[in-house]
Amino acid sequence: MKTKFMCMMLILAFALNLSACGNSSEKTGSESSDNNTKIGTVNDSAFSGKISGCYYADGNRIIVAADKLYLYDTQKSEIIASADIFLNELCVQPYSDGYFIVGEENSSGSTGSFATAQSSNGVKGYLLNKDFVVENTISFSGLLNDDSVLQMTSVTISQDGKQIAFGGLQGLYLYDTSSQKVHAILNYSENGRANNMQIVTMDSLAFTGDKTLTYVGMGISSNGGDGVSVYGTVSTDNASLSITKKADYEVDVEEVQKGGNLLVMPQSFNKNNGTLLMIDTASNTEKKITFSSSSEGKDGVFCSEQGKYVATSILGEASVTINIYDTASGKVIHTETVKDNNSTYFQRVPQILILDGSGTCIVVLGRGIGEVSTLITTFGFKR
Repeated sequence: MKTKFMCMMLILAFALNLSACGNSSEKTGSESSDNNTKIGTVNDSAFSGKISGCYYADGNRIIVAADKLYLYDTQKSEIIASADIFLNELCVQPYSDGYFIVGEENSSGSTGSFATAQSSNGVKGYLLNKDFVVENTISFSGLLNDDSVLQMTSVTISQDGKQIAFGGLQGLYLYDTSSQKVHAILNYSENGRANNMQIVTMDSLAFTGDKTLTYVGMGISSNGGDGVSVYGTVSTDNASLSITKKADYEVDVEEVQKGGNLLVMPQSFNKNNGTLLMIDTASNTEKKITFSSSSEGKDGVFCSEQGKYVATSILGEASVTINIYDTASGKVIHTETVKDNNSTYFQRVPQILILDGSGTCIVVLGRGIGEVSTLITTFGFKR
């Protein structure tokens, strides 16, 4: 009788372990989440086609890109809605009335889909309501006659959804979603100067108010020389501009992220020294985090949805170790290692999402590796 009871307990423990993992990867961590909080999960088998990425939606919901875009509830572990949008790369920006999805058009999408109806393969934007229904489509390549928009990171929407700002090769522009009209905020060569610097590009943009934008880009000294990383603010009303140069810090402009009031600016891979520069856009003040080692950060830095946490990934031959930092204190609050028998998953930097409310971390492995299926694993941490 005692032997039978022990066997039943082992079977139950094994079943609970499988339920917590949600996939075949092995996880080892230093802490668990709060006992009264349910950890979000992602069932990667729920989606058709290879998963190419996961993105913040709102709260415990995320957007999963596969054969189409899916709105997914991590607490209920179920798909809420889907949209036939096909993009090579994309970023998602939630706003008050729904979701703004911007990316490079994928011409290999389904024949006849509205996402491929235009011949242009430039940057496109989609405005979806809270029910995940497309209400407007914007082709940024068709908005300007004498300029081009090359990067999806240079496009951002205001919180009320009334304005979209975007950077081109020559200037910064504002699009009114109601009138569908565009006007120029500034021309880089004409009025893009401040603090003995001139703007060359605005590669990442974020609204910090109805009439103020924070940007990260490249600039050059008024005396000439090579381009350097710069950041600052610009008024959408009168083009009032600030430019700050960090001589000892080179920002990877394609990896800039916004969480809550924080603008997180990871360093370029070849300049990484184990520190992270962040800007509090509410107070316009700088903050730096020093990671646990000088090499940390080169394998990816990831900001949580609300900006309370950042995570770093450290790739090994058959594992990835994830450190989660509290942005207020700058201290590590959780360390987790994800392992898998297939070392192919650890040949590229993963994608990591952190849901502040539930204390859930989502790790996406192999999304950019064609020879393996995308692997998603989740774990909880104390907040």
